[in-house]
This record gives sequence, C-alpha cells and structure tokens, in this order.
Amino acid sequence: MARPNKKKMASRSRKKRSVLLRLALVIIVTSVLWNLWPDAPVVDTSPEPPPIVMYAEQPARNDWPPLPDPGSNFPDSIDLLKHNYYVILDASARMAQSECNDGRNNLSDAIDALSTFIDAVPPDANIGVSVFNNNRIMEIMPLQSGVSLNTAMLSQMVPAGATPQRSAIHHAYAEMVSQGERQLGYGEYHVVVISGGMATEGEDPAAVIRQMLLDSPVNFHTVGFCSGLDLSLDQPGFISYRAVDNLVSLKQGLSEVLAEAPSFTLDSFQEAVPSILSDLPGSDVTSQ
Repeated sequence: MARPNKKKMASRSRKKRSVLLRLALVIIVTSVLWNLWPDAPVVDTSPEPPPIVMYAEQPARNDWPPLPDPGSNFPDSIDLLKHNYYVILDASARMAQSECNDGRNNLSDAIDALSTFIDAVPPDANIGVSVFNNNRIMEIMPLQSGVSLNTAMLSQMVPAGATPQRSAIHHAYAEMVSQGERQLGYGEYHVVVISGGMATEGEDPAAVIRQMLLDSPVNFHTVGFCSGLDLSLDQPGFISYRAVDNLVSLKQGLSEVLAEAPSFTLDSFQEAVPSILSDLPGSDVTSQ
C-alpha cells in the first residue's frame, strides 16, 4: 500500500486555503463596494400640490366677507366703493434702534411720515390707526373718514415693550372684515404696517397674514426700518415689503401704498349691486 505524499497534501492544503482567502477577499470587496454604491434616486410619483393662489388673483371669487343675515339693520346710506386703510404703528422697543436711520429716532420719523400719509389719503376714504407700545395695543384712530392724526399724543410715546405683530394684524383684519360687511365686500381694503423689526416670540404674524391674503381681498403692505430685521413681514410673493432707512424713503414707501391702490368705478358693479341688495331692507346705495 502506497504511503501518502506529505508534500502533495501540504500543497493541496495551501492551495485550498489560498482559494478560500481569495474568495473571502472577493466577498469583502464586493460588500464594501455595494455599500458605497449610491442608491438609485427615488422618483416621487405623487401629484404636485396645487399652487397657492391669493384671493385677489381670483376675479371670480366673491365670498368675502360672509354676508350678514338679510334681516339685519343697515345704515340708510351705504358707500360700497369706499377705500379703507388701517395702519399699524410699531412703537415697541425695537423702534428705539436707529443704526440704519443716520442716528435719528425711528419712532419720531414714523409719526412724521404717518401724519403725511394720512393727509394724503383721499378725504372720502376711511383711515384707522393702532399702535403697540409698552406691551399694549391701542387703537388711537377708529376706522373712519375725515380725520387727522393726533401727533402730539403719539410724540409723547417712548419706544418700549414687546412687538406683538400677530395680535395687532389680527385686530386690523377684524376691522377690515367688519367694514367689508358694511360694504358687502366691495371697495378696497389695505392693512399697512410700519415696522421696526422682528416680532416677539409667539407673535410671528406669517400664518395670519397668509390666511388673510388667501381668504380675502385685503392688501397687505409693510414699510420696515433696517432691511432684513423683520423677516416675518418680508415674504416675497405674498407681501408688499419696502425696506427704508431714513425719513424720505419712509414717506416714499407710504406714498406708494396709495399709488398702488387700483381704481374702481360704480359702473364696474352696476349689474351686481342691485341683485345683492334686493333682499336688504331700507338700503340706499350711494357712491362718491
């Protein structure tokens, strides 16, 4: 009987280990390359959400505001085409900053520019003003026509307190809704904010502004000191925002609010108005 060749057996063993090592190496390299290989991009097949369209961009819409009960009492004279402006003046501590206003007092310049703006508003238009100062929101001029600003009272204010932009804008919009009910949704509606900077925590106005613009024809304008400080009010595509850094540019920014206001005539509504008012007792439609 032949004796096994130890050298051949050792050679076969080495070859076998070599094959196993190579196979293991191939497996390891393949595994590493597999993990490093980028995943195939996931294709989103879900339909794109519809674009956000503001109320003012939908001429066919006429559902603002919800009209009151036809049996409600209405004034003898209803000026459907009245223009309405409600201004929110920031007199918070942020208005004490004057780095971008050549060292001038931001609040003093804002009061000066606001007075000029109110004088330029057509006498038959409604104008209202509220101010937030020392952690309070005060309506210093209810929405009405033929009024002037009490600058002496405002000049006594010292910039102080929080910046409750959301609450102030919510109040202004409520005033617009009330006036819209009186005018049956016709006319023009503008909310104007003279801002000194970012809102206080918990008072971000972004959501209430977007909802207002989506659900109503109210136009929203911001004139802000120091560009970039009030990002919550600077929303391209939604808000008319003007950054200002001195009294001249502030007055110019406010004057542009009036320049941008579209003009309407009663002829635009002569067919729609009678049908809307037919069920309203004692209504006498007038225009100026």
